[in-house]
This record gives sequence, structure tokens and C-alpha cells, in this order.
Amino acid sequence: MSETSLQPQTRRWLAWEWRIALITVVGGALIATAAIVYEHFATPSPEQVEAARRAQLTAVVQTATQICTQALAAAKDYGIVPSYAGLASMFPTATQVKGRYVCAGGTNVTRYNIAVDLFCRELKNPRCVALYSVTQPDGTVLYRRRG
Repeated sequence: MSETSLQPQTRRWLAWEWRIALITVVGGALIATAAIVYEHFATPSPEQVEAARRAQLTAVVQTATQICTQALAAAKDYGIVPSYAGLASMFPTATQVKGRYVCAGGTNVTRYNIAVDLFCRELKNPRCVALYSVTQPDGTVLYRRRG
């Protein structure tokens, strides 16, 4: 069948059918390419995942260190522990009271458990970390905040 033997209406229909097929093939190729590009760029690489995990861990360690450092500084400011006291551990221990943490500190002679309450997330603000108590391992209470 040659093109000249087809009726004009049939020719128009075949032209539309050809255009629709071309649009379908090109559109499918574009969608497939977009899906491949999305998968390539949307999924983080193992290096990016590891870097994000390290950054999160570093932030947690810095926060924990900052809590204990401020707890010791508050105990020193109140004059409860000597100025040469240091932290025995950089990581606080959570208590049963929400927002209260205990840090271990001490000197060469004795140890202290310094409990603090966190009132906000801005740890650079000294009002966010309030000293609750300072005790010795034998249970002797050196300081306890009222209330």
C-alpha cells in the first residue's frame, strides 16, 4: 500500500497516530531519564551517610561535655567544690527526673556527683543549666537546691 492509495481521512489518522507514538516514546524516555537522575542524586552516598553520622555524634559529645563543664563551673562558683576540681567523666548520666543529669567530678582526695537541671536547649546561656545538688559517693549531701 503506497501513501497515495490511502484516503485523505486515513492519512490524517495515521499522521496523528504517528505523532502520539512519537510523544509516547519521547515522554517515556524523559521520564526514565528523570527517574535515573533522581535515584542518583537523591540517594546519599555511603560517604555522605557516614559524614552525617559523625557530625551528629560530634554534636552529641559536645553537648554532653558542655553540660558537665557548666555543672562543674556552677559548683565551683557556689564554692561547694574546690577550684582545682575537675571532671571525672565528660558524659552526664540521665536520672529518673526529666531534664536532670548527673556528672562525676572530683579531686585527688574525693569525688563528687554534681546534678543539674536543664531548663532550655541553649546551653551557652548559663541560665539554662541550674545546679540541683552536689553529693559525695557515700551519700553525703554538700548542696541541694530548695524546691
